[in-house]
Amino acid sequence: MDARAVLLLKLQAHPELSFSETPDVVRIEAPGPHGFAVELHSLGARSKVFLGNAGFHESFGSGSEALNFIAWCYSGTARLREIWRGGSAQAAVLEALEAGEWRPVAETRFFLVPFWRLRREIILENPSLLQGAER
Repeated sequence: MDARAVLLLKLQAHPELSFSETPDVVRIEAPGPHGFAVELHSLGARSKVFLGNAGFHESFGSGSEALNFIAWCYSGTARLREIWRGGSAQAAVLEALEAGEWRPVAETRFFLVPFWRLRREIILENPSLLQGAER
């Protein structure tokens, strides 16, 4: 079974998550105003996952890697820090909770941003949906 089909099957167990699908993309909407959206793009054997609205993305060589990453996004130990200049995304930083502290693990940056515009930072975190997961 491909990653898209597996994800759709797993989403049936979480009616609290709203999602949409096309032949190549499954988009899980942000579960609330302080959460972030997750998109799985199926590219044959490869997959790409997009998080939030500031352009963060990660590529995976297998569907199982992408699915594990998506599950981690709902573990309570992942969050997304988006940095904006006006209405333009400047950076998106994925952080992991390790030993009680948030640490950056991956980052997407954009260089052509209006640096003179007001900087704002948004921290987004999805709820823990994994059975037995504790923070």
